[in-house]
Amino acid sequence: MREKMHISKSEFIAFIVLLFVGFYFYNQHQLASDDGLESGDAPMLMHGDRTPVIVAFGDSLTAGSGAPADKSYPAQLSDMLGIDVINEGRSNESSREAARRIGQVLSRHHPDIVLIETGFDDMLTGRKRSKIRENLTKIVESVKRSGAAPIVIGVPDLDLVGLMISSDVGLYEEVAQKTGARYIPDVFGPVLRNESLKSDENHPNAEGYRKAAQTVREFLTDTI
Repeated sequence: MREKMHISKSEFIAFIVLLFVGFYFYNQHQLASDDGLESGDAPMLMHGDRTPVIVAFGDSLTAGSGAPADKSYPAQLSDMLGIDVINEGRSNESSREAARRIGQVLSRHHPDIVLIETGFDDMLTGRKRSKIRENLTKIVESVKRSGAAPIVIGVPDLDLVGLMISSDVGLYEEVAQKTGARYIPDVFGPVLRNESLKSDENHPNAEGYRKAAQTVREFLTDTI
């Protein structure tokens, strides 16, 4: 008969410790994979033989109102892609002001890609959507003339968010189709209808901005 193998108490404790350490590092690996980048990985996007210059342009949703600066959606998108994403968001900026500012931003950064989110702060203050459409079109056309690729990020209809519907205002897709820009839907709508992802009535918290960044990352890695 075979003798039974006996494990001492200290050996059993060591085994349990090793097991927990293994689970910890496995989970860390999975988290890195979920965010799209592991330590030592190459950047996820390339522009020819170099990484592209990406600018996130917009109002309070781009600036990251309601969360620390390093938790804005551009900052978290940068971490996910392994590429610097320049945050040119300004809180409380109207789309009219944004249309005036875009030329300076393009001259300063010479971007390859511009993520455009504007008009949210207009809607918070009751400005006409026809003006948002007009100003957004101007911004997209300015980006196109610079040689950069404009990508329009949809902004949720706050009336629908209040009804637990996350649809974007239709003008964003309309402007994208009219101008030939690419369009990313449902970046912020699903976030703002989830109370656990909000810092106040109208802005995401850090986790909400992470969800938004994930949506943008998936679009970029799938289509660029």
